[in-house]
Amino acid sequence: MDRYEADLLLTMSEGEGPISSGVVDVVDGRVVWSGPSSEAPCRPEAAVHRIEGILMPGMVNIHCHSPMVLVRGAGEGLPVDRWLREAIWPREAMLTADDVRAGMRMGAAELLSNGITTSVEMYFHGDAVARGAAEAGLRCLVTAPVIEDARLSRFGVWEAQIEEMVATRDRWASSGLIEVGMGPHAAYSIPERCLRRIAEIAADTGMLVHIHVAEQEWEDAAVRERSGMSAPAYLESIGLLEGRALAAHAVWISDEDIDVFARNGVSVAHCPCSNAKHASGVARVDDLLAAGIRVGIATDGPASHHRLDLFEEMRTAIRLARIRQGDARALPPALALHMVTAGAADAIDRPDLGRLAPGARADMAALSPLEPSLHPVIPGEDDPVSRIVWSGSPACVESVWVGGRQVVEGGRVTSVDMEELRADMTGRAGRLSG
Repeated sequence: MDRYEADLLLTMSEGEGPISSGVVDVVDGRVVWSGPSSEAPCRPEAAVHRIEGILMPGMVNIHCHSPMVLVRGAGEGLPVDRWLREAIWPREAMLTADDVRAGMRMGAAELLSNGITTSVEMYFHGDAVARGAAEAGLRCLVTAPVIEDARLSRFGVWEAQIEEMVATRDRWASSGLIEVGMGPHAAYSIPERCLRRIAEIAADTGMLVHIHVAEQEWEDAAVRERSGMSAPAYLESIGLLEGRALAAHAVWISDEDIDVFARNGVSVAHCPCSNAKHASGVARVDDLLAAGIRVGIATDGPASHHRLDLFEEMRTAIRLARIRQGDARALPPALALHMVTAGAADAIDRPDLGRLAPGARADMAALSPLEPSLHPVIPGEDDPVSRIVWSGSPACVESVWVGGRQVVEGGRVTSVDMEELRADMTGRAGRLSG
């Protein structure tokens, strides 16, 4: 047993605020007790770890394409459609499984060092994504994409792509770190027969369906031309939203589309920095939340938004919400933090993540008390949650544990050889830019 004693503990459990002098007890990678040190059970056998600063759950990033570190910076200034077709897909057409595995290791190292312990990934060569994440010690929900485009024909026809997704799920079924879902790219980029087949498999297996929805305005016209319906209504009509469904972006949606999400229990991944970078628009986060829809804040990929930084995403989400609503109280910091921890975990139906409560995975991040941006702390006036959200950054992340295993110490990732990996990545990225 390991006992973690922190100056300040955030469990992110419902109804529980910051705890001064808190304790988390961990056995076999799971939390068995958490709360104030004054109430902690006597455990003389526990190995005690003193945390000077803030201990909180590791953050959960519910929409990402981490291996795209290999194409970070490509296509600056382009809207999403041109960015994909002119800058990204031509490079991705040259990707090998080994490229993806290396890219995922690099992306995982960045995520972990930024206090993110779980990522929902959509990228080619799903098995290589899983291997790269597992090698770095990152918890990962892998949803290899299904897409139909002539430039990406080397990944096979959609039938073969689906078969490989299911095979990947079987290969990783016993993993404690990796879960495998299904990643149809978008309603406009995949034939209806393919989407219907994915819906059937999801219904049979309970696999998460992770799909881009209404990221840009032109998508609505493309889907309506095909189906006569909006993207959410179309996906509902073919049964794709009946199981575990995660819609990424969801910017260009109507009141009727929000009703579709709500009645089907669809979750939404809100990607404010990526949406802003590509001028995609401002998502209706307030309306989604008011409808009871589970919304998590996500980074998107490191090419569509250069940083895998949920601190920055939280602040951007708040600012955009307040500008959109004209209300300085919109999207309060406590809600933003919920949307990268327990709320994000709930959005992917993983209540064992994003909180430090009995039964949860011991995925934790410790924030240093010495980081200047977290000061001053004025007794009686301090709001630790607001301080973390408004002033926190990856520089604050001192230590990270995934399933009780420490993977970041002193702000540095210990699970991969970063010097070797950086040199390797530079060569691979150069070849792809070719």
